[in-house]
Amino acid sequence: MRNEIDSAASFISSLLEKRKVLTQQELDRFVSSLRQVMVSRYCDHWFPEKPNKGSAFRCIRIVKRRMDPVLALAASSAGIAESSLLAVLPSELTLWVDPNDVCYRFGEDGSIGSLFISSSSVRPDSYSSSGLQDCRQEIKQHSDFVERASAAIAV
Repeated sequence: MRNEIDSAASFISSLLEKRKVLTQQELDRFVSSLRQVMVSRYCDHWFPEKPNKGSAFRCIRIVKRRMDPVLALAASSAGIAESSLLAVLPSELTLWVDPNDVCYRFGEDGSIGSLFISSSSVRPDSYSSSGLQDCRQEIKQHSDFVERASAAIAV
């Protein structure tokens, strides 16, 4: 999961970096928050043995300048105004973050580009409980972040 999340976060970062709206410190803070939000959100919805299962849940979308909740939460947690991101990110963006595959599309009719395709020959059953334990351990490390972020959303 880490490679896929890193790929997705780097892609969003590169889109923001080109427009130079955020300082490097703000960008780093946002990308760190984005990674934490994605790990927390995807942990119980990550099925390497069935990569399409949960794909819609892991999809990040900006449609008609409406920010995806994953991006909005990461921005809020990093202390960045959602409007700052909306001003520079594409008005129509779809980012699929699936096991062994990360793809994007600009617009509703655009072609799909690949950001990450695993070349790993690891068998799906080797992901079983150890992968889930790693994921839950990662969430425990960031539990204070998740609690603060959840409180911010509830307001």
